[in-house]
This record gives sequence, C-alpha cells and structure tokens, in this order.
Amino acid sequence: MASIKKRKSTFSVIYWYLDNAGERKQKWDTLETKKEAKQRKAFVEYYQEKYGYVIVPLEEQFARQIDESKKELDSTDEDITLCDFLKIFVNLYGTSKWSPSTFSSKVGTIENYINPLIGDWKLNEITTKKLSAYYNDLLSVPEVPRANRKATGRCVQPANIKKIHDIIRCALNQAIRWEYIDTNKRNPASLATLPKVPKVKRKVWSVDTFREAIQQSDDDLLTICMHLAFSCSMRIGEITGLTWEDVVIDEQSIATNNARVIINKELSRVNAQAIQKLKEKDIIKIFPTQKPHCTTRLVLKTPKTETSNRTVWLPKTVAELLVQYKKDQQELQEFLGDAYNNYNLVIALENGNPVESRIVRDRFQKLCEQNGYEKVVFHSLRHLSTGYKLKMTNGDVKSVQGDTGHAEAEMVTDVYSEIIDEDRRYNAQKMDEQFYSTLNHDSEMQPQNEEVQPENNGLSDSDMELLQLLKSLTPEMKEMLLKQSASK
Repeated sequence: MASIKKRKSTFSVIYWYLDNAGERKQKWDTLETKKEAKQRKAFVEYYQEKYGYVIVPLEEQFARQIDESKKELDSTDEDITLCDFLKIFVNLYGTSKWSPSTFSSKVGTIENYINPLIGDWKLNEITTKKLSAYYNDLLSVPEVPRANRKATGRCVQPANIKKIHDIIRCALNQAIRWEYIDTNKRNPASLATLPKVPKVKRKVWSVDTFREAIQQSDDDLLTICMHLAFSCSMRIGEITGLTWEDVVIDEQSIATNNARVIINKELSRVNAQAIQKLKEKDIIKIFPTQKPHCTTRLVLKTPKTETSNRTVWLPKTVAELLVQYKKDQQELQEFLGDAYNNYNLVIALENGNPVESRIVRDRFQKLCEQNGYEKVVFHSLRHLSTGYKLKMTNGDVKSVQGDTGHAEAEMVTDVYSEIIDEDRRYNAQKMDEQFYSTLNHDSEMQPQNEEVQPENNGLSDSDMELLQLLKSLTPEMKEMLLKQSASK
C-alpha cells in the first residue's frame, strides 16, 4: 500500500519496493497537487499488484513503453533499417541486461558511430564484407569527444572499434532470435574482419618506487587511496565508494589479523536519462547534484560483476592507518557540524561530499610530477598489487583472484603475465650461479693437461695407484667389477 504525506506546498507518495538484493527500500514521489498525488497513489498500487514490489515508472512512461513494445513486437517490416532496429534492441534488450553506466556508454556509441554512418543500412542487407569495410573506414573517423572534454584530434582507435563491433554482433544475434533476420542465416558480424588491436604494455611502478611515493605524499586522502589500491587490489570506483560500515577495523579484529574491507558497491557518474530509463536498476544511492540542469548523477551502485563483491583482509599497518584516518575525519565532522554532509564515506571531501575518481587521478598525477616519478595511471597500482601478490604467494592465482575480484582466473594470469615474466630474465642468471659457475670452478681446479695428485691420507703408494685406477674406470666397468666381486 502507498501513502500520501504533505511536505510544505507539495505532496509525496510513499511506497516500498524490493531492490535486486531483496532488501526492502522506501521510495518517495513528489507531486504538486493532492489530486496528482491521489492519482499517483492509485497507479502505484495497481502497478505493484500486477508486477510485484518493484519501482513504479511514471504513468506516461509506462504507457509509452507499452505502446512501443506492441509496435516493435508486432512489426513485420522486412525493410527495417539498422537504426530503427537498434531502438528496439536498446529498449527491449538493453534495459533488461545493461547497468546504467553500461547503458549510457553503449547508447552513446550507437548515436556517435553507428547510426550516423550505417544506420540507414537495411537489416537484411548487412553482410560480413560490408561490416569489415565499415570497421576499416572507422580508422579514419575522428573520435567524438566525451561530455565536457576537449577533442583529442585522434581517429577512432582499434580498441573502440572492437567495442562497436560487440554491440553490432549482439544486436544482430537478437535480430535473428526475434526473426527480423532469417533464422537459418549466420550472424554477418560473426566473421567480420576487425583492425588488429595493438598490445600496449601498461607502465607499472616498481615496489621501491611505490614505497618511496607513499612516504613522499603529504595528501592524506591520496595516500589512503594508494594504500587501498595496493594492499587490497581495489579499483578506484570501489575505493571512492567504500563506506565505513564495510570497514572492520576494531581493536580485536586488528589484534587477531582479521581487519578487512567488504567490497559491495562503487562510486560512478551515470547519465540521468539512463537512470530513469532503467528505473534506478543497480543504483544504491543517488547523490544531490552540485550544479543546476546537470545531465549526469553521481551514484553508489552495485559492482559490475558478481565476483566483484568480495572481502579483502587488511595488513595490520593499513588497518591502523584507517583507524587514524577515521579519527581525523570524525574530528573534522564535529568541527563543521551541519556544514558536513555525512554520507558515511571513507573517502570524502572536506565537506563530506563524495570524491570523484578524476580527483584522485589528478592528485596522483600531481604527485608524480612534483617528485619526478615515471607517469603512470592510478589503476596501475592495482596491477602492481596483483603482480606483487603473485610473486609473494609463488603464483597462487586463486588467492590473488579472490582479492582482485576478476570473474575468471585467466584474467589474472593474462593481464598480469608480463609482471610475472619479469622473473624469467633471472632464470639464466640463476642457472649460471647454481650450476655453470660450479662446473667452471671444477674445470679450473682440475686442468685436463695436468695430473692432480690426491692427498696421501695414510695410504701406501700401491694403494694410491689402485685408487686412481678405480676412479678412472667407466661406470659400466665399475658395475661389471662389482658383479664379479659379488659372485665370488
């Protein structure tokens, strides 16, 4: 049942729903008049009675979706274009399968690189040859700059062409399943030729450089982020989305080496339309906007994969750093009082607001510049962490995978194989030290053209001659001699 509550000059319709984890959450919909509130209350109750305890869309949005779905499913237009089909694909497939950040990313790719260039292609006339030519032509198409970013001047990169191809291949698979394309036909994108994606080795600091950097850093927020990235193999969004209720650093836990962080959410900036289109799917909290008419929202959302939900144990030193960091944060909160926006975030600005990943990245780059360190991206600390743990555990991939949250163990070995392979350079050196150096030493001690006289050890000359003779025998002759002695 929904209820209505008056708030100053407006009215709010309050109802409950179950999120993806099955937890009961409350939703407030604000209306201008009491009449609108009553209408909304009636629709909420009708919708939840029919579809269960879920978030209820706006009436106009619900009606539009019903009409669009009927038109899409009833359509038998054999001349449908790729552009028109992608609208159907996004509305039916994308809204059910994609997270808000994935949704906005893929829709942006469709609008920037697919619809303007090949959107007018007839769906049934798409061939593997035409797609291969399109992918090759993309190499000369200028990149569309991201929102509020300057144009790079680059053309579309092979890695992005691979992402474009993945969308087209998935869409055409659905077109075959929904019988827009003959079900006996092969997906034309499945055998298309893509530009080769060059493998670029990510620059990663050495452990010594990282050790020096955290000692040089005078930015407490950046320092704690660096420690979490290295000790817990956390992504930047997981670090900035960490809340204190998921950090276990009480005295007993630290004393028993059971201090830990529970990673179950991440901070991300998501397109507002995507949030509304997906009915706040995967969204835990939406933070207030800092600017009017903002088209994006900063949100706490569930991680991108199920395996990203994990518990990582903290080294004692890092746990104690977090204890002090929390104490300093609480003192600041008490000093600012109501001016501090308490969202219970571990990584927060001076006023308590969330810290976007770009802020951490910018501060990290500044640290590199000020101290003359090789410029690497912040994410490389996660790579460094994984490589260090693999070496420390002698290649225990499964335990390291538990910390990194990769869905497949192969991701750990594939992505970070170059770090493990660094040790292979020392194999020849170790072999030289442990085998060939002793072989060379023996050769120097016993030159072939000189007869080495063994020590007497109290033996007679005849005994010594016999001993020398025995040593000069081949293994086969020694074995034969032993058999003869045994038979006697």
